[in-house]
Amino acid sequence: MIKAAIFDADDTLIDSLRVWREADEEYLKMKGKTFDSAIFEKFKKMTYAQCLSYVKKHFDFDETEEQISDGIMEIVMKKYENEVKPVDGIEEVLKRLLDNGIKMAVATSNDRRLISRALRNTGLRSYFSLVVTCDETGYGKSDAGVYVKTAEMLGAEPSETLVVEDDRSYVAAAKEKGFIAIHVSDIRRFGFGK
Repeated sequence: MIKAAIFDADDTLIDSLRVWREADEEYLKMKGKTFDSAIFEKFKKMTYAQCLSYVKKHFDFDETEEQISDGIMEIVMKKYENEVKPVDGIEEVLKRLLDNGIKMAVATSNDRRLISRALRNTGLRSYFSLVVTCDETGYGKSDAGVYVKTAEMLGAEPSETLVVEDDRSYVAAAKEKGFIAIHVSDIRRFGFGK
């Protein structure tokens, strides 16, 4: 029986992947550089810090990685505050879980400031008792550490906790730790969504 649920944020709760691509593209354009799809595909497999390092080296920027980050984050913050929308059908899922007494949390590798803005501005924040970030806990997703820590904070065992992710490798990692883990596209198996 499911007692708790942990949701990833980006592209699970909020439709945000395009925001990062647009922000990277806008930032590089401001600097007179060209952004292409091959770079974005590489970024998908990197941490944020690795992306910054790659951009600095690949484009031979004089700016520090911190300055590059500040420039990109300024663009992203505005987009998270004004443009991101909930993933289609996700609010129905959250409402049903809440109506069934399921405690819910967000576990994200993204920056807390961004996710807090996005959840507040999309109206999704009220569904969650906590928001947990990988950076703050020191645990990642590839070994499911952040899910274990979040489940503990919710007072639930992995075997009674649903993890919903958009990255299939993280779904597999959560399953290895005993979680009921599904890809966001499979939420219909549980009778939720459109």
